[in-house]
Order: sequence, then structure tokens, then C-alpha cells
Amino acid sequence: MYKNYTVQVVFDKGEASEYVFPHVFALSDPQEGMKATVIRGNRGDGSIIIPGGKRSQEISVKGRLWDEDGYADITTLINEMRTKITTNLATLTLEHFDTTLSGGGDWVIDWQYSVRRIEDMRFPENLRTDSQDYEIQFFVVAY
Repeated sequence: MYKNYTVQVVFDKGEASEYVFPHVFALSDPQEGMKATVIRGNRGDGSIIIPGGKRSQEISVKGRLWDEDGYADITTLINEMRTKITTNLATLTLEHFDTTLSGGGDWVIDWQYSVRRIEDMRFPENLRTDSQDYEIQFFVVAY
């Protein structure tokens, strides 16, 4: 059975300045794992595994800014994104709207991480006539 969900990625700095990413088409879910040193035996079939803590994670958000009014409006959307998505510590949340919940539905959090933007936002070359792609990398600083 197919259910229709609305999914959004939210960047929140905690200053009542939440930013919902528009038209996200690719999102790298964090892959939790551990850094371990593995020593493999050269004569036998055994190995020694030395745990090394949690592995660093990055989250990449790719999407498209869309506006049919053209260059000036897309430039405004880019400037708004640059202003609201800072390199300061923030919370990145993946959530979906579930209509099956009581009261007409509610937002359900799929995951939530404390992150920091680590690189410049990338806006691939485009004439900004009706859309502009974007890509933003975040580094997970706390799980």
C-alpha cells in the first residue's frame, strides 16, 4: 500500500530562524559505524579487532531553487540561503508529515543531528533563468 508523505529537511540555529530546504532531490543519510583497527593473521583465519570509537559523518543535501519569475528572484533565494545557513552549530532534521496520526496528522522526526556546515555552498553553473541547483555539506558533531 502506497502512502503519500511530505518530507522535509530543516536547518535550525535555535534563534527562531528555521530554514526548510526547498526541492531536495538527494540526501546522504548518516551511516553510523565505528573506526576500528583490524589486524589480520597472515598464517591463520583469525583477526584481531581493536575498537576505535565512532566514525566521523558527513551529510550532503542537494536540491534545486525554483522560481518562474527569473534571475532576480533566484538570486534572492540564493542570498536568503547564504544568510540563513551559516557555519555555526545547528540542528539538521529529516522529518515527514504523517496523515495517519490523530488530529489530521503531525510531523514525525526520522533523524536529528547537531551539525556544522564545513564547506562553501556549491551552486553549479547556471543562468538562473528558472532554477538553480545547490549542494551543501554538513559535518555531524554530535549524535
